[in-house]
Amino acid sequence: MPMFKINPHAPLCVLLAALILLAALCSAGCGLFSPEEEHRASPTYFPAGQQIQSEEPAFLGASDETPDASQTFREATVYYRSDEGYIVPVKKLIPWEEGIARACLGYMVSTPANDLAASELGLNTVLPAGVSFTLAIDNGEAKLDLIGLAPLAAAADEAAMLEAVINTLTEFASVSTVTVTVEGRGGALANGTELPVRSPRVALNVEQQELAASSGAAPSTLWFPNMSGAISVPVTRYFSSEPSLYKKVAALIEGPVTEGLRCCFPNGTLLLGATLENGVVTVNLSEDFKQVADTYGLYTLACRTLALTLAEDFTFDKLVTQVNGTDYMPENIED
Repeated sequence: MPMFKINPHAPLCVLLAALILLAALCSAGCGLFSPEEEHRASPTYFPAGQQIQSEEPAFLGASDETPDASQTFREATVYYRSDEGYIVPVKKLIPWEEGIARACLGYMVSTPANDLAASELGLNTVLPAGVSFTLAIDNGEAKLDLIGLAPLAAAADEAAMLEAVINTLTEFASVSTVTVTVEGRGGALANGTELPVRSPRVALNVEQQELAASSGAAPSTLWFPNMSGAISVPVTRYFSSEPSLYKKVAALIEGPVTEGLRCCFPNGTLLLGATLENGVVTVNLSEDFKQVADTYGLYTLACRTLALTLAEDFTFDKLVTQVNGTDYMPENIED
């Protein structure tokens, strides 16, 4: 039976295109992080939708609970920026240390090693070179002070940096809100972007800002690949009400409304049905969907976007694609 197997129980920040092997690189002391400090071990990155496989004993989960002594690596999520300007979460295993939230921010600072690791994924670091910082977490609030922050080129760069920082820190159970200062002071950055004060988690890559501001609109995450298909990008689309499984699939077929992202479903594809039964999602499409076979890799991208998008709200083990009610997979795709 044609199917696309996923691990829906893994947090959906698992968004990479390649596995980078362990090498010598990362860690820092307490209180103040400096990108020039010596690093001892590198993080391990994982492909989208795959279960983590590692010989290293790892502590998994989205909390900042201290792992057992045998668990030397910690699963964490950090946020980078794509060439198109989108914020993208990346899951990795990093060496455990006290102050793990601060260590995660360290991977987001522009250094030769960090920039290389991000570029291997088609992404970019968000904190400029030369930045160091202090981080204190108390009563659910993370207070981050940036030191040595040079002016960024544009307001979009400032917003992206802050969005990535806030979402990285709020991945931890001990952090509900984030306050950011520069050299101990709040206010605005050089291009006018206000520094956050007790900001909660930020919706990623919001579409249709005017609808997002309306009352009663329900946000939901959709995943689209960039034009090259190298990375998958989460976008926040607002619906008039909480979308059903069918409605989320229909939204994927409709495609993105922002630039730099692509739709994986050929023109003319109609959604004939979308169901979840006994752990299996079945998506029934019209004959036009078979045109995915004309573009190498497009079927896999379509299944990936379906799996990532639906696993945001639904628990399932398999994804089956059909055309006119008959299971379908292009001949050049292996089971």
